[in-house]
Amino acid sequence: MKKLGFACILCFSLALLNACGNATFNGSSTGNDTQFIMEYSILNTSDHRAMPLKTGDVIDTTVVSDDGSVDIQVENSEGEQIYSETDVPTSEFEIVISQDDTYTFTVTGHRAKGSVSFVNR
Repeated sequence: MKKLGFACILCFSLALLNACGNATFNGSSTGNDTQFIMEYSILNTSDHRAMPLKTGDVIDTTVVSDDGSVDIQVENSEGEQIYSETDVPTSEFEIVISQDDTYTFTVTGHRAKGSVSFVNR
């Protein structure tokens, strides 16, 4: 009986660990026409937002990388990349928009913990 109880507990523990190890996202993600903000304790997937922007708009970008890594990609409506970087460290930078268009901001995490924000001044 003790062996059966131990086996049940072991199986439950392994199932729980497996479920936790496969988590894709735990956090918050919000956005609109002027911003895209994510905060996460686990990011193992991609999220994106589209923003209509004008020539000369400046996107203030902040990345906080507490663990894992994040990749950022920004492309216009034709699929042309205007910014692409892998394993972005904690940093602040600007992305300047060169033409009127709708741009898609994509964040992909790899066991990431931290936050990312894109805010149009």
